[in-house]
Amino acid sequence: MTAHDFFFALEFSSQGAPATLLEDLAEHVFKHVGVSIDHVEGLGAALDKATAADGVGERRCDVQFRARSGELEVMVSSNGGRVWQTAIIIP
Repeated sequence: MTAHDFFFALEFSSQGAPATLLEDLAEHVFKHVGVSIDHVEGLGAALDKATAADGVGERRCDVQFRARSGELEVMVSSNGGRVWQTAIIIP
């Protein structure tokens, strides 16, 4: 296990977690592993989509971060469905 190996997942109701809060969290994770959030296209739009009210009731947004073997995997899902996923090489 290297110093950057970790896994954590967070679950939020859309009413309690604005996309900007989740973007700030992701930016801190990226900084921790030495990756710039500027190189991650689509994350902001995925978080906006996952936390947007759809008029059908409460939405849930899940964000997962897994760092292992020199790679950071990030997944955003909403109400059990995957919205966005990427893998980033850790320098």
